[in-house]
Amino acid sequence: MRNQIRFVMIFLLVAFANSLYAQQILLIGSDSRDENKRGNADLIMVITVKNKEVKLTSILRDTYVYIKGYGNQKLNAAYRLGGRKLLISTINANFKTRLASSIVTDFNNTARVIDSFGGITLTIDKGIHHYVNSYIGEQSYLKGVPLLPLSRTGTIKMTGDQALAYARVRVAGTCYDDHARVERQKNVTKAVISYAVKNKSVALKNISDLWSMIDTDINLKDYIKTFSSFLNKQRLPRSQVFPKGNLYTNERINGVGLVLKIRDFKRASFYLNDMIK
Repeated sequence: MRNQIRFVMIFLLVAFANSLYAQQILLIGSDSRDENKRGNADLIMVITVKNKEVKLTSILRDTYVYIKGYGNQKLNAAYRLGGRKLLISTINANFKTRLASSIVTDFNNTARVIDSFGGITLTIDKGIHHYVNSYIGEQSYLKGVPLLPLSRTGTIKMTGDQALAYARVRVAGTCYDDHARVERQKNVTKAVISYAVKNKSVALKNISDLWSMIDTDINLKDYIKTFSSFLNKQRLPRSQVFPKGNLYTNERINGVGLVLKIRDFKRASFYLNDMIK
């Protein structure tokens, strides 16, 4: 399934949350290639800011939940079925959270945003190399332009399209499964944030362009002010994943596919709320 996420936007959310003392903001990355059609939510991440601590809590998209009006589905389907409001209300209803704010990004902007920062440095192991190049090939076809594949493994300065392909890789039944993909998403996120902090002049130069790439109701004046303030912080966010392995079983549901079926929603709700508080 196609999934492409706008990692770079995370530090914008963090900055906004810091300035307005917001506790939690939901980052939604849609897999849609069509501006007039919603896709599934392939990135579902709660940004938490408390005092000076920032946490990124990824909620696995295959978590099996009840979606009002549609019955039991994978969590990522809620965005396709009813947009950000239904996704937020679904998380709140199933896990007793109180999420209210969100920012949505989509497939088309990721590479351009990362390229605006001059690319990012990531480490590619031999096992994942050909998978990354396969996704680069797909992106080249969708865009109708030639894109450079990775010529080697190891630590590499990557373009936006290359970094996007790296984060998209998901190979069921291998060590490159959905859990590993979440970690790759975080690797990209942290690389972008690190670059922005170390290259403040470049980051500040591109803030207006970055603003135009996100779907949010944040006031532009607050955005510019808080983005500038965030760049002066040196600590990277702490990352975590929900649900943990002891909270679910892997099951195949007819008509839905392979899901993460929560064992005890009361217990799972306690853990999620504790993680994002």
